[in-house]
Amino acid sequence: MKITELLDLRSIDLNPQVSSKEEAIDHMVDLLDQSGKLNNKEVYKESVLKREAQSTTGIGDGVAIPHGQSEGVQTAGLAAMVIKEGLDFQSLDGKPTYLFFMIGAPKDSGGAHLQALAQLSTLLMEEDFRNSLINASSKEEFLKLIDEKENKKEEVKDVIHPDVLAVTACPTGIAHTFMAAKALQQAGEKLHISIKVETNGQEGVKNELTQDDIDHCKCIIVAVDKKVEMKRFEGKKLIQVPVRDGISKAEELVEKANKGEAEIYHYQEGKTKQGIVRTFYKHLMNGISHALPFAVASGVLYGILYLLQDYVLTYQILTLTSYVQQLATIMIVPVVSAYIADSIADRPGMVSGLIGGLIVCQGISVSAISTNTVSLLAGIIAGFLAGYISLILSKLMSYLPKYLKGIEASLFHPILSTAFVALIMVYINSYLYIGHSYIIQYVSLIESQMITKILFGFVLGMMMAIDNGGPINKTAYVFGIGMVVSYDYYPMAAIMAGGMIPPFVIALSATISKKRFASRKEALMNYINGISFISEGAIPFIQNESKVILPACCLAAGLAGALSMYFECSIASPHGGLFLIWMVNNPLYYLATIGLSTVVGTLLLFIFTKLSKRQTAHWK
Repeated sequence: MKITELLDLRSIDLNPQVSSKEEAIDHMVDLLDQSGKLNNKEVYKESVLKREAQSTTGIGDGVAIPHGQSEGVQTAGLAAMVIKEGLDFQSLDGKPTYLFFMIGAPKDSGGAHLQALAQLSTLLMEEDFRNSLINASSKEEFLKLIDEKENKKEEVKDVIHPDVLAVTACPTGIAHTFMAAKALQQAGEKLHISIKVETNGQEGVKNELTQDDIDHCKCIIVAVDKKVEMKRFEGKKLIQVPVRDGISKAEELVEKANKGEAEIYHYQEGKTKQGIVRTFYKHLMNGISHALPFAVASGVLYGILYLLQDYVLTYQILTLTSYVQQLATIMIVPVVSAYIADSIADRPGMVSGLIGGLIVCQGISVSAISTNTVSLLAGIIAGFLAGYISLILSKLMSYLPKYLKGIEASLFHPILSTAFVALIMVYINSYLYIGHSYIIQYVSLIESQMITKILFGFVLGMMMAIDNGGPINKTAYVFGIGMVVSYDYYPMAAIMAGGMIPPFVIALSATISKKRFASRKEALMNYINGISFISEGAIPFIQNESKVILPACCLAAGLAGALSMYFECSIASPHGGLFLIWMVNNPLYYLATIGLSTVVGTLLLFIFTKLSKRQTAHWK
């Protein structure tokens, strides 16, 4: 049932004389009664008040939808009301309410009112649409706006084959993936272009593109920073960009895809038109993203052991927990190696990549030099080595006779690739260990002097804020994981502190100044992003005012990293944010570091904003 079938001119009031929540409810009940929807308005009003007593129906964003299912309702209907100056309806967000809808449903109507409630809630999610209703000049215009919006939604739903398809994926599969998906979907709606977006996140593939979708689309947007299944796009027009472009250039990409302004894609293993740096980054991040759960598990188990070592627990439990923690740590490097190789050469590369990583972990070498320290750098090198050896073998084996093709993947390829990788790794492992030792010694030297230690922390923290999830951010992050694997937990604490600052600065600025950002609600959501160590939440705001917000966040993030090092804070887990504060060494100092840096960043933001406005005014 459409909203406009439940709402008519008699039940709309764009200029009501009400001054309280009680008066607002009474007036809307009268509107429903005037439109002939009620047979007993007192009975119906009782059901509305009963529902309101459970929890407020002021859903936030300036909207309230009181409703009731009652014998006092003759036929399902809606009433609408606009109060342009706003009214305190005790909304969930504590803000004034401007737009009111009241739903009335007969007692025996099943879930009719719930269906209407769901439809309304969906329509009213968009701020522009809400504002257009609030500013409607007449009842007729109010109804027309709703009718047009419903018809638009129905058209989208009725699309069998979307014109444009998209795939989004970031290394961690947490933030960029879904932000890009949302941006592309919103761009499609704004441009009236049908689009379907597949997300490749931590929980796997969601809203997966079907072969039927692919066959009938005009073009495909692939906004990814890690490996996704590409073979399925053979022969289709395709635009391939970093996931950040899916966020910042969504409209441009969707419009370009709809016009078919893209080249035909031809799948070739290991070949890409991306630059060398971006290709390297993509392969590396594919390995890191798959190893991240192992690193987190190892860190959390380490924290548990640290906390409980002095408590009365059975020796068996402590021993078992310790073994599991060690296994999780050991698996980080082989998993990184295996999935780097997989990104380069698909499945054929995984076996040799895993073997190469295990050789690194076990310190197997023909040299007498000890290699008993796990090196993430060596594991990364093993992964790339395995990937490109597998890729070369795949090319060579393409010349095998057809009768041998059946055992190529199961016998020849894994044996040969593993043999080559193992042979090379046992000869170079000791040299990789020497390089790794120099890095660890250099970092230890830096950390031994307070001045260099603070500067080191400042640089790491600032790197986390420069591009918020981009290559520089991820470089610092990978370095931190490498230090965790090598049992140096100080850099990761500085890195995590720096990464939490940008979203916290955005959120605190929005809290202090309600009009600082156009989308204040999304800005305030950055409190959650900050706590969760998801720096990407700041990206939409930084992109809009990069000259002002970026330097403030970078300086504050650098301060957080420096203070973290100064107070000798450390953490064994590479993710988790403040949810893992119990794992941090010197947790109170760590919280103080993040709090102070957030305040400093917010002050800098206000100062830079004022300076920018003065400069703009001067040039005018």
